[in-house]
Amino acid sequence: MLIRVATKEDNRALLELSRQTPMDAKLVVNIDRSPDYFCLAGLQGNDPSIFVAEKSGKIIGIVGVSFRYVYFKGEKIRIGYIGGIKIDHACRNSLVAFRLMKHVVDYLSDSPIKFAVILVMGNNASMSALLSGRAGIPPFDCLATYRIKYLLPFRIQRPSAEYTYRHATRSDIPRLSELFRRFYDNYELVPQWNDEYLLSLYEEPDYKLENTWLAADGKKIVAAVALWDQSAFKNTVVSRYAGKYSLMYKALRPFNLLPPEGQPLSEISIRHCVFNKQDLPAAVNLIRWVMRNQMTDYRLVRFGFLQNSLHKKILDKFYGISIPVNLYCAFRHTDKDRERIVNHLQQSLIWEDLSLH
Repeated sequence: MLIRVATKEDNRALLELSRQTPMDAKLVVNIDRSPDYFCLAGLQGNDPSIFVAEKSGKIIGIVGVSFRYVYFKGEKIRIGYIGGIKIDHACRNSLVAFRLMKHVVDYLSDSPIKFAVILVMGNNASMSALLSGRAGIPPFDCLATYRIKYLLPFRIQRPSAEYTYRHATRSDIPRLSELFRRFYDNYELVPQWNDEYLLSLYEEPDYKLENTWLAADGKKIVAAVALWDQSAFKNTVVSRYAGKYSLMYKALRPFNLLPPEGQPLSEISIRHCVFNKQDLPAAVNLIRWVMRNQMTDYRLVRFGFLQNSLHKKILDKFYGISIPVNLYCAFRHTDKDRERIVNHLQQSLIWEDLSLH
């Protein structure tokens, strides 16, 4: 078996393997990265590489790696991000996944990073084995649990007239960056929330400033919600409804909200939701306004949030389908800071851009 860096010539094979290996859960979903498998990796971090396992000229495994500069306890550090692990069904019981991950670990160990992180859908037994510390792979520690929730447009209350609602303009950027800094001031692993960083996000595919919506109390911006239509490079395809999700699909079928198996969800993502912490009702009302006024072309709103955060208090007010996702990290075997950093992060709020997962 050969492990190598993927090239653009592998794009079709990568897309095909990705389609054949959905995430294993009761709601079996697959992230369709057509038409360019490499696009999402470039959004998840800097200097991305996609490694493939190849046997007899066929790609049988994929894993992506990229890098991020984030802030930990106010200090700028470089971390690795691991994602997009896909293994051919015929090789699930082989050592392909372990050999690919060992290759990634060796690659990251030679890189100037403090640690690496990976997001895993909850209750994924095969991934749990891979992250448990075998075959020369360091053990991964679970840091936090997130949820990705698909909001259903049921019983959406009329937004309060206490606020005014409008889309953002470039002149709002300084106030927006200040709002981001205040909201995330007690989060770890955050980017630098300044004007330059926010503006750089709006250079990403189809992420538009006019799709960032604001709630204002008089002239003061008190909440912001940034929407992102990702259908040009990323679609969530439901491969199978099982368990309670099968019953939910049947119950919702008359409303045409969920697609048949094998079809993509009609969704738009909330990439960011920030607000003054004393103005939580403003964020709730802004999401209500968005769902009542900006949903002509979509059936669902997708929003990923940290389980023990203010976002959960907001999302509890909306009906939806929720999927758990866990964040893990791994250090070099020789890193004496591992226990200290892991303990701190497990007790902290940790930022992650879940719209990219």
